[in-house]
Amino acid sequence: MIDKLYDWMLKQAESKNAVYVLAFVSFIESSFFPLPPDPVLAIVVAKNKNKAFFYASLCALASVLGGFLGYYIGYGFFELIGTPILSFYGQVDKFNEVVVTLNKWAFWIICAKGLTPIPYKIVTIASGFAKIDLLTFGVASAITRSFRFLALSFICKIFGDQVLSFIEKHKKTTLILIIVSILVGFLLVKLFI
Repeated sequence: MIDKLYDWMLKQAESKNAVYVLAFVSFIESSFFPLPPDPVLAIVVAKNKNKAFFYASLCALASVLGGFLGYYIGYGFFELIGTPILSFYGQVDKFNEVVVTLNKWAFWIICAKGLTPIPYKIVTIASGFAKIDLLTFGVASAITRSFRFLALSFICKIFGDQVLSFIEKHKKTTLILIIVSILVGFLLVKLFI
C-alpha cells in the first residue's frame, strides 16, 4: 500500500495532472477532507523545483477557497454537514469554546491555527458558525496558508533531492511521520480547542 501511494504521488508529480491533484486536495482539506496536501506538494515541488512558487501559490489559493467552503458549511449548513465533521474530529463538545475564542481573537486564531497540524477545517467551520467578518477570515486565511505552503515549497526546492531520496529509502517512516503529524493535529484539537 505504501509503495502504491508513493508511486501514485510520483506519477502525479510528473504528470500534467499535478496541478489539478494539488488544487483539489488543498481545496477539500480546508473544508472536510482529513488528509493535508503537504506530502503531495512536497513531492511535486521536489520533482519540479523550477515551479515551486507556482505550486505553493496554487495550494494556498485552493486552500483559501476551500476555507470559504468550510466557512459556508459553518454558516449555513452547520447542523447538516458541520456537526458530522466536528463529530469525526471529536469537537462537538468544545465547539462553543472555539466560537467564543474566535469572536474575541478571530484574525490571530485563524492565523495561528492555519500554520499548525490542527485540522484547518475546524477553524473554517467555526468561523462561519461564529459569522466572523469575511474580510478578516479571508485575509487571515490567505496569510497563514500562503506562509505554510511557501515555506514547505522553499524547503523542498532547496532540499528536494534529499527529500525524494529520504522518502524513497524510508517509505514506511515517511508514512508514519505523516500519520503522526495528523494524529498530533487531532490531539492538539482535543487538548486546546
